Amino acid sequence: MSSNGASVLALNFGSASLKAASYSLLANGTVEDLTVRPTGRTSVDSKYTAAAAFEDDAHTLLAEAAQRLPELHDTPDVVAHRIVHGADRPGPAELTQSTLAELAALSRLAPLHQPPALALVQAAIQRWPNARQIGIFDTSWHQTMPEKHRVFPIPYSLYASGVKRYGFHGLAFQSAMRQLRNVAPMLATRRVVLAHLGGGSSLCAVFEGCAVNTTMGMTPLGGIAMASRSGSLDPGVLLHLQRDLGMSPDQIDQLLWRGSGLRGLSGESGDMRKLLASGSEGARRAIDVYVTGVAQAIAGLSACIGGIDLLGFSGGIGAHAAEIRRQVAAELEWLGIEVDPGLNQANATDISTSTAKVKTMILSIDEEAEMAGAIALGEGCTSALRFPTKEA
Repeated sequence: MSSNGASVLALNFGSASLKAASYSLLANGTVEDLTVRPTGRTSVDSKYTAAAAFEDDAHTLLAEAAQRLPELHDTPDVVAHRIVHGADRPGPAELTQSTLAELAALSRLAPLHQPPALALVQAAIQRWPNARQIGIFDTSWHQTMPEKHRVFPIPYSLYASGVKRYGFHGLAFQSAMRQLRNVAPMLATRRVVLAHLGGGSSLCAVFEGCAVNTTMGMTPLGGIAMASRSGSLDPGVLLHLQRDLGMSPDQIDQLLWRGSGLRGLSGESGDMRKLLASGSEGARRAIDVYVTGVAQAIAGLSACIGGIDLLGFSGGIGAHAAEIRRQVAAELEWLGIEVDPGLNQANATDISTSTAKVKTMILSIDEEAEMAGAIALGEGCTSALRFPTKEA
């Protein structure tokens, strides 16, 4: 963007709500002087329960978001959409109908995220037909991963057909790294493991500011256990479910995406807050599996980058569940990770003890600001834009 005051609306649909944020892109003659200024922000709860039912809900969500953001009385210049699966796209892309068709073909790989996001795109096109519609992809952040961390141990010929590790939560990792560059610039260029823990959870190894490896794979189903998703399994389990237990592919799909993880292990809930308050045997089992999975992922990702200098927590669980951070750190004391009980309980930015060999921090994220920044320069996390605070 080169014009002063160009307006951007960032739309980010999560598991149960739409986050919408508006920005003004201010330029003073050069790219180096480009500033992304927030002008408004809101969140609208969704009644979405199935992809087929989301089309009408998408229009309702946009209408309510526009009502809550007075600056949207005029058509935004650009509407930026968070799209979870972009395959190998390295950065933002204009959402033409042909591009949307390609992205729709990826819906089976991200069934919880892709269909509602694309329905929002179509609703936005109808509502603001004169605005540019741009997709920002969670997978783009991971394009720097070396092939050895992207290929699966199956016939290599399948790699060329798209059977590979893509990685997700890219906007969250970008945002975490941006905060880290602000608060600890020397550490941001070293060996970093980011743990984005929430309803969907994944971790990423970062070296010199670039993604090296991550826990999720071809879909957002892989990696550690999540709220209702299984995480990675012995593939023989899936064959057993189908061949020996007679489950159909659709039944297995439902089980792995919506009936597993914390919900399946506990038999109670996929909400970590409820599990921590429960005290039941099922809740303890789910928490134990989750914590050990996170700790193992941190250790494994550290091996990919020759060690670890900083561990960063983000997401609903990572940033707010002090007990989970405490338990993860306790399993990794041998790695030099130690958290201060008081700082951890207070959710401070730096929660490390004074003697810890590894810095441990809580990193707040702002995915919508990352989207606006990517629009501004037409690129992803490498931009050096100035991001003011969320308040206008």
